[in-house]
Amino acid sequence: MAYTENPSGGGFGRWQTPIPTFGASNIDSQRFATVFAICGILYLWIYAVEAPIRYGLFLVGKDSLILLRDGLIIGPLAFLCAAQAMRLQLHAIFLLSGCLLAFHGLVLMGTVGSFSGAVYGAKVLMNLLFGFFAASLLISPGNRMLKVMMAIWLVIVIGVCLDKFLLTFPWTGIKTIIGDLNVDVSKDWEIQDPLARRVAGFTRSSIAVAAVLPCLTIILLCRMKGRLQRVVMALLALGAVFLTTQKGSLIAFVPIAAILCLPSSVRRLNRLRGCFLVFLVIAVALPLLTSDLHMDHGNGVFSTESLYLRIAYTWPDAWQWINHHQMLWFGVGLGGIGGPQRLYAPDSFNPSDNIIVLLYAYFGVFAIFYGALICFLVLRPITGSRERVEAAVAVVAFAFGYGAVLSVIEDQSASLFLGAALGALWRETRTTAQSLGARSEATSLR
Repeated sequence: MAYTENPSGGGFGRWQTPIPTFGASNIDSQRFATVFAICGILYLWIYAVEAPIRYGLFLVGKDSLILLRDGLIIGPLAFLCAAQAMRLQLHAIFLLSGCLLAFHGLVLMGTVGSFSGAVYGAKVLMNLLFGFFAASLLISPGNRMLKVMMAIWLVIVIGVCLDKFLLTFPWTGIKTIIGDLNVDVSKDWEIQDPLARRVAGFTRSSIAVAAVLPCLTIILLCRMKGRLQRVVMALLALGAVFLTTQKGSLIAFVPIAAILCLPSSVRRLNRLRGCFLVFLVIAVALPLLTSDLHMDHGNGVFSTESLYLRIAYTWPDAWQWINHHQMLWFGVGLGGIGGPQRLYAPDSFNPSDNIIVLLYAYFGVFAIFYGALICFLVLRPITGSRERVEAAVAVVAFAFGYGAVLSVIEDQSASLFLGAALGALWRETRTTAQSLGARSEATSLR
């Protein structure tokens, strides 16, 4: 949707009819659509082999250069915003996101007085915005990009297997320094059992594998026609996630992979929507209804000990932090919990480990509105491509399933794919999608 300034007035003008977009994205320029596709795929490549890149930078004492990667996200967004503003056709999302980021950032500055924390929080959400504009460029890519994603998928799976069974990579356990922050690379958990050892392969952490591999697999499964191919790929991906010992990702991914392996004639979309709603309820209920719950949990990476630690410590501490620092019902503000805390309250750092806890800390009661908007997009009738909507709903469902025990929005790849899924849903379920479909298909990057 385009937003233009009224030349005859002193303020912003009127909403106009949506302008044509390209490559099944939410971008009104073929060149910018190409730039977003290239930058997005380069960003995923860097994410997939982040550990050896960080190791190389570590050896030459240039750890902070990894931040140049963020230019692949922020640069295209800045140029697209500037180009649209010069044409007086600024996309409504730029205006809306700018206002909301400013408001929630000011809330954080009012609650904890940290400008750097607000900037960190904005950086976390930039991937969502980039993904929204890229939309189906990432969720339902053309043949060339699909082959590149397949290559990324293979590299991640091979890296996990090598790390688990054959090699101990030289970057395992190193600590890099970015500014004043220590960043672990392939953290060594000192687990003696080789089968229970957490592995990251070529990515920075086991969580990175558990976040990006299911999303890539979902996209590839939705493009595969043969059922046997889908089953084999799903089993390989599930096996790789199992090797990371990230149980939350595995539990969230199993039902989604099973649904996508069903014949296309089956009503997979309804099942995926149901899966999303179940995961959403679980994500909301876990930190709210388990207070003071005592449970037998056992020990080890395949026990329920990690869930118990969240119930007994992480979530109660998170709610205590929010209650002590929130501004009315507006939460703590943008960057109010999780990673940004390491800049302004390192002694009170709390990972939140739940997407709902993180959203409320960031946005307060606005989180309810944002969650309702996501539900609306997931459940809205299709007016465009069913294939793209299936892939998008599957990604959103996985994000909330894994988000029940992890603040997935803080993971760069998960937030990138989540933003792309929401962008695809917005595009493929709006009333003008059919009128724009022909032009988008004709110019799709295939």
